[in-house]
Amino acid sequence: MFASRLRSSARTHCRSGRQAAPVHVRPCPRKLVVLNVATLQRSDNTLNNIMAAQNLAPALSTGEDFRITTNIEATQIPAALRKDCVLFYTPDTEELAQKVAQQAGGAITLGRIKWKKFADGFPDLFVENATSIRNRHVAFLASFTNPTVIFEQISVIYALPRLFVSSFTLVLPFFPTGTMERVETEGDIATANTLARLLSNVPPSRGGPTSLVIFDIHALQERFYFGDAVLPLFESGVPLLLERLRQLPDRDSITIAYPDEGAWKRFHYQFKSEGYPEVICTKVRDGSKRIVRLKEGEPKDRHVVIVDDLVQSGGTLIECHALLASLGAKHVSAFVTHGVFPNMSWVKFRADLGNGAQDGFRYFWLSDSCPQTVRDVRSKAPFEVLSLAGPIAAALQI
Repeated sequence: MFASRLRSSARTHCRSGRQAAPVHVRPCPRKLVVLNVATLQRSDNTLNNIMAAQNLAPALSTGEDFRITTNIEATQIPAALRKDCVLFYTPDTEELAQKVAQQAGGAITLGRIKWKKFADGFPDLFVENATSIRNRHVAFLASFTNPTVIFEQISVIYALPRLFVSSFTLVLPFFPTGTMERVETEGDIATANTLARLLSNVPPSRGGPTSLVIFDIHALQERFYFGDAVLPLFESGVPLLLERLRQLPDRDSITIAYPDEGAWKRFHYQFKSEGYPEVICTKVRDGSKRIVRLKEGEPKDRHVVIVDDLVQSGGTLIECHALLASLGAKHVSAFVTHGVFPNMSWVKFRADLGNGAQDGFRYFWLSDSCPQTVRDVRSKAPFEVLSLAGPIAAALQI
C-alpha cells in the first residue's frame, strides 16, 4: 500500500511539471585526510593526484620513499610541547650524558645515582634527591655492552618510574643481543627476544608506558618483540654520517657501499636524497669460508664508504676493504653506528694516511653508543667518533 502511494505521488509530481526545490547543502568543515600508505604505494600517479587534490605536501618520488625515516629534530617540536627532563646515567655513560645536557641548552639536567656494591658483589644503589623528581620528566641513559652490569641497571630502570615521575624514557643506544634475533635450529635461544621481554616489563610512570629509544637495532622486525607496556622509538646514526660526508673535500666522489644485501635493504633508503652511487657486495661460500664478492656497482677512482649497523671482529669490513681496493677504489672508509670490537679487535684496522686505499681505511666513523670502544679508539687513526648526543637530546623532548 505504501509503495503504491509513492508511485502515484511520483507520477502526479512528474505530470505537474514542477521543478523540485533546490537542496541546500551546508558546507562541512575541512577534515584531516588520512592516506593509506599501502594503497598509495601502488602507483606514483595515484599518489601525486591525491596529494595535489588535497593540497598536501609535494608527492614523494617513488613508493619506496615511504620507508625513508629521519630522526626527531628538536627544532621541529613546538615550544609548547617540549619538556624539561632529568637525565640519569651509569658511570659508563656519564661522558655521553654530559654531552646530551649540553646539546639541550638547559632543557635537560643531570640526576645522580650512587653506584656501589655490597661485600658479596651485588649492587648497592641509591637515587639522590629522589623526592625532587616527582612530577618531572625523567630519563635514564643505559649501556648494556657489558653483560655484568645489566642487572644493576635494570634495578634502576625498574625503580625510577615508581618515584611518582611524570614520564619515563629509557635510552639504550645499543641493543646488544640484536644479532641473536632468530631461531635456526631447535634449541637456539633468541636472546634478542629475552632482552626485549625484560625491557617490556618496565613499570609504567604516572604518565603511562615507558618510552624506549634505540639506535639502529640490528633487525627491524625486532620491534615486534617488545610488548605493549613500552613505546619503542627507533632512531638512526646515519644522519650523523650524512652530515659528516657533506663536510668532506671530496664529497662529490663519494660512493656508498654495503657489505651484504641485508645492509643494502636496511640503509639504502636513507641515502637516496643525496644521490650517491652505490656498490653492493655479497658473501659467497667457498668450502668452509665465506668470501666477499662484488654484486653490483663501480668503485674505481671513488671514495667508497662502507655502511653497516655494527662491527664485531671486523672480518667482513676488512674483506670488503680489500675487495674495493683491488677494484681501484681511491679511498675506502667505513661507518657503523655500534663499534662493539670485542677483545680490542679494532687494532686490526689500518689507516690510510694519504697514500690511498691500499694502505687502509681513510676514515672509520662510529657513534659513541659503546663507551668502552670510544675510550679505546680516541685520537687513534682512522677512527672518528660521531656523537649521538644531539639525536638523544632531541628524542628526550617528546
